Amino acid sequence: MTPEENHRLIKRMLQHLTAGTTDLAPQSMVIPAEEFLSTERFQQEREQLFLDTPQVIAFSGELPGPNTYITATVLHIPVLVTRLEDGSLRAFLNACAHRGAPVAAGCGEAKRLTCKFHGWSYGLNGCLAGRRSESSFDDVTASTDLVSLPVAERCGLIIVGARTGVSQHDVDTALADIEPVMAGFDLAKAVPVGSYRYEAKANWKLVAGLSHEAYHFASVHRDSLASLMYDKAVVDTFGRHTRWAFAFRGADKLADTDPELWPNHFPGAMNHTLFPGTVIVVNNDDAEMIRVEPGCSPGETVVYYSGVSRRPDKLEACRKAFEFGGKLFNEEDLPAAEASQRGLAAGLSSVIVGRNEPVVQFWHRLWNQQLQGSEAV
Repeated sequence: MTPEENHRLIKRMLQHLTAGTTDLAPQSMVIPAEEFLSTERFQQEREQLFLDTPQVIAFSGELPGPNTYITATVLHIPVLVTRLEDGSLRAFLNACAHRGAPVAAGCGEAKRLTCKFHGWSYGLNGCLAGRRSESSFDDVTASTDLVSLPVAERCGLIIVGARTGVSQHDVDTALADIEPVMAGFDLAKAVPVGSYRYEAKANWKLVAGLSHEAYHFASVHRDSLASLMYDKAVVDTFGRHTRWAFAFRGADKLADTDPELWPNHFPGAMNHTLFPGTVIVVNNDDAEMIRVEPGCSPGETVVYYSGVSRRPDKLEACRKAFEFGGKLFNEEDLPAAEASQRGLAAGLSSVIVGRNEPVVQFWHRLWNQQLQGSEAV
């Protein structure tokens, strides 16, 4: 984000804080309960919004140099991403050509990756590098290399297609509309501070919505986040992506300060949701990724939560902020989503989204349009 854009964002935020207002949608929205309960819709979402769509899965800093690798899972598909000697990325199914067992686990640095089942090894370019009893396979005509997947690196984020049918062009351009905004955060230089995996008994859209509105701050986060953040926000859309920004307590004092003295960073948090459901939360010193995806049924969700420090001199403080955010999300946000799912499953016919929840509305419209084959709003 440019200094000029930051200045405009602060000005808009201060106007809301002074007036006690927030960005609003034109009208409220009612969403049928079936959108959170239907097995048919759930399968459509898995296929069209996740498996057939590029996914942001990691920060660039998780692959800090040549001969490094990370593993990830996208809807039960095992994915491997490597950084070669020249700094370029490759992505593969994390499945050995021999029996399909994984060739890597976790993350690390290596020049070869070896399957623990039968010992077949691969270079980080995906090519078979060695195997025992070579003569036993001298008549094999099938490919013995890892299956390649499309991958790209943009604005310090790593994007992959979990299926070979996802085009490289789609992966390369997945963030094109929001790249000018994300580029100013220098995420490519950020250092990882931790990662967690959470499971929730709630539909993935309910979980994604937790990062799309501040209306719940005063109740769900009454004794934690509410004392630190305002529930007033400014909203922007960038093609199929959104930015939702809200300020830290005390930021209202900037209204009495010469704009020339305003900070060169937004005095709060900015949640950037990248289609279809990965949230990048950017603060002054750190950033977090909340990757939300459907679980095994309409009422289950898997969340991958990771954090990076944008300030090497504040690494420990960023780690503590990451831990604090994860604790709130796991212990306060997810139980709220699970309670909502139980209410829907018990017979509630619909959910209501207010005018003060414009980002929630945007995403439900967009998801529906994508499933119907319409153009993005």
